[in-house]
Parts: sequence; C-alpha cells; structure tokens
Amino acid sequence: METRSNQATLPFGTETSSALASLLARQGLELYHVDWRQGRSRGVLSLTIDREGGVSLADCEEATRAVDAFLETVEELSSPYVLEVSSPGLDRQLYTPEDFRRFTGSRVRLRLWKPVDGSANLKGLLETADGEQVTILDEDQRRRYTVRFGDVKVARLVPDYENDGTGGVSGKPDTTRTRGRKK
Repeated sequence: METRSNQATLPFGTETSSALASLLARQGLELYHVDWRQGRSRGVLSLTIDREGGVSLADCEEATRAVDAFLETVEELSSPYVLEVSSPGLDRQLYTPEDFRRFTGSRVRLRLWKPVDGSANLKGLLETADGEQVTILDEDQRRRYTVRFGDVKVARLVPDYENDGTGGVSGKPDTTRTRGRKK
C-alpha cells in the first residue's frame, strides 16, 4: 500500500520515507500519512499510522520510540523538529482513490475546490469510487453528486458514534516528541 504524503514538502527523500514505512511494517503498522509543517523555530513531522482493528495508544508510543531512534540517524533531517505519531481517528481523512474504494458504503464529508451544481460541501453516503470519480448520496440535498477525485479538497469519514462501540468517547491516540540535532 502506498504511503500518503506530499513528498516534495518533506525534509527527506523517498528512500527515508520508504525506510519509515518498512520500519513500521515490521511492527505490524501501516504508515498511513506523512506530513511536514515548517514552523518558526522548528518543523513538525506528523506520522499517521494504522493497522487492522485500529491503533492503540501503546501502538503510537512504540512507533514513536522506533521512529525517533531511526530519525536520529537520518542526515537529511538536521534541523530541530517535533515528531507527532497518531492514529487516523474515527474521522480519518481520505487521501487516495484507494482510500475512497476502501470506505465505499461509509458516510463522508467532502469539501470541494469548486462547487458542483452549486455545492462545495457535501455530506452523505459514499456510494461508489470508480476510475477517477466518486458518487455521494448527499443527505442534506437528497441527491447524488458525482465528483472527480481532483476536485476534492478534503474528504473525511463521518463517525457513527452510535455504532463504533465507544459510545462517542473514543479519542485519537497521539504521542508527541520534540527532537533536533545540535550542530
């Protein structure tokens, strides 16, 4: 499975990204998404991990320790940064056509780059994800919208708190570590 990231914004190359994915795979985890945000004094490297059956806080802690030790050896990453490791959460973001196919039949919320038939925000059942487009049965407008993947700015699952087994109390496991190298 591909790792979701904008490789061009990361402070390291595809080799390091692949090594991170392999490291986590050995722990039975999928590297679901990688993001880098540059702040004033340090960057923030966010890793989203996943596994069949969900991610626990212990999974995030173990992944943080393993990734932190690995990143200390990465020469490309020489400036100070904060490492964040978290689960996708119940309202996970969908990044790729594969994500949309995986969650066909789920409720989603889409924010579009430009309106389709006058609507830039859609919420409803993800009916299909085929080729280069998705079909949403919008629950507010009570109509179907077919949208190209490229027109989707942000897509997220809509949690079903009544049926997720947590009673709506589920959190998003997350661990954060500040790291950096001295020159």
